Amino acid sequence: MHKTIVTIGLLAAAMPASAGDFTREEVTMGAHKKMETTLFVPNGAGPFATVLVLHTSGGITEADRGYCGNLAREGYICAAPAFLRAYGITNEELRRRSFTVDAHSIVEDFVAIIGELNALPKARKGATGAVGFSNGGFFVALLAATRHIRAGVSYYGALDGARTHPDLDVFRQRWTKESSPLLVLAGENDTTIGKDPPQKLEAIMRNVGAPYEIKWYPNAGHIFDRTGTTGAGNGAAAADAWQRTLAFLRAHGV
Repeated sequence: MHKTIVTIGLLAAAMPASAGDFTREEVTMGAHKKMETTLFVPNGAGPFATVLVLHTSGGITEADRGYCGNLAREGYICAAPAFLRAYGITNEELRRRSFTVDAHSIVEDFVAIIGELNALPKARKGATGAVGFSNGGFFVALLAATRHIRAGVSYYGALDGARTHPDLDVFRQRWTKESSPLLVLAGENDTTIGKDPPQKLEAIMRNVGAPYEIKWYPNAGHIFDRTGTTGAGNGAAAADAWQRTLAFLRAHGV
């Protein structure tokens, strides 16, 4: 079924009533105004901090939207953009484009979305964080390195861009002691990403004196917080990661 998409400019007039703790609306956002985004706004006067939630290489799913809904219940305005779909990246064979030829434009869209979130009437200005999963975890790290967010969380981030940046040069060139705080959540049994990329990123952040935290989960693989998926399903790791994420964002003003 085709969903009606409205622009962010119409949101104040078009926001529907909700029986729950937040309202949910389908909007288009980004620098190129082509990124379909699910926007969650808590009920109440605010102001609320804002969080950008970035999906895996599998594309936007209800798991991402559900995560946003949970953040909204915690008092966050949350946006989950279908960023791969906006660039016609629809399968695993094309995903490397997101880390290479399309990466600059994708980041431009994210920066524009952050600006749009900050402009919302209920937003607490300048208090934007980001949480990313796998592919999205790469972009959250990039946004933190370049200080476009106040703090970020990377769940099992594809930090080497699916092997397109094996030396993490994209981060090595950008990370400084002034970069925004980043929380890295990684599974010790992640055979998709492996241990090397998180360890390399930790070395980069440590060597420049940047603020960061890293948490390794034993007996956890890739997408460990998503049950019913191959290699996933570590409930203890998922529960700890959620609480750790909330604490990290709040500790850094998000």
